[in-house]
Amino acid sequence: VWKAEREELSRERRKLKELETRLELEATEGRRALAADRAALAAEIAGVEGMVTGPADQVLLNVGGRHYTTTRGTLTAARTLAPASLLGAMFSGRHEGRQRPDGEGRVFFNRNGALFEYILGFLRGVSAGDAQAAFEIHALPKTQMRVMREELKYYGLESAVFPLVPVSLDVATFSPGPKMLSNCRGLGAVVLPGNRGVLVVGGFNGRER
Repeated sequence: VWKAEREELSRERRKLKELETRLELEATEGRRALAADRAALAAEIAGVEGMVTGPADQVLLNVGGRHYTTTRGTLTAARTLAPASLLGAMFSGRHEGRQRPDGEGRVFFNRNGALFEYILGFLRGVSAGDAQAAFEIHALPKTQMRVMREELKYYGLESAVFPLVPVSLDVATFSPGPKMLSNCRGLGAVVLPGNRGVLVVGGFNGRER
């Protein structure tokens, strides 16, 4: 009789242990699910707050008669790429009293209003971390590119849109090709970026250059 009771008690203990383990697992999963829900909610709130711009951050512009609405964050986005950015300095918060907005609160720029749309698009791309932010400007036809260059110079953004490509010069030995004079001297060579080849400049054999 006692043996049977002890076995029954042992079975009950095992059941209680299994129940305790199951409850602990469910509690752990519940805590994980709750943490995931909180993280998702926090990310959702951050996304909404990032999309909503408060009145204090909004900037109204009048560029050559065209009206634009943007943010301070956008206008100052390229300051790292172009420290001399006029827009970056003007809307950094240090020159509020010098902006002189009109009756609608718009800051006027007597510049090309149509091309400013491309500049603003570039700044928005930089603000969003788009590596191809300058694509639309680079794709402009030559007839517009000259004017665009002038606009970029005015705003101090030319170096951001058209950054200089670093070029390193290395000493190299070349074998003459079929159309190269065999005893030329005074050659200069530049390794072109992107593994596009080598540009050889100069060369003089005493008679022909």
